Amino acid sequence: MSMLDEIEKFMLSTGTSINYRIVNLGGKSVYIEGIKSVLNFGVDEMTFQLKNKVLEISGANLVIKYLDKSSCVINGEINSVVTK
Repeated sequence: MSMLDEIEKFMLSTGTSINYRIVNLGGKSVYIEGIKSVLNFGVDEMTFQLKNKVLEISGANLVIKYLDKSSCVINGEINSVVTK
């Protein structure tokens, strides 16, 4: 079982629902699960619609390395990852 699965298992046991997952890997890559749609993408900023929130990623030289129906990997110089 992955670390993310273990964390989710713990969160569910406390009654907390998880609709998305975000992992910032050292400011060089961001892994996202739970994407509903891509709202905006560029080399300095990307915006994604999650179930109940909007995710904003800002940085430099941002590139979508992987994208499928509900997950994404972004590489570049990640300066901030914010949900609103």
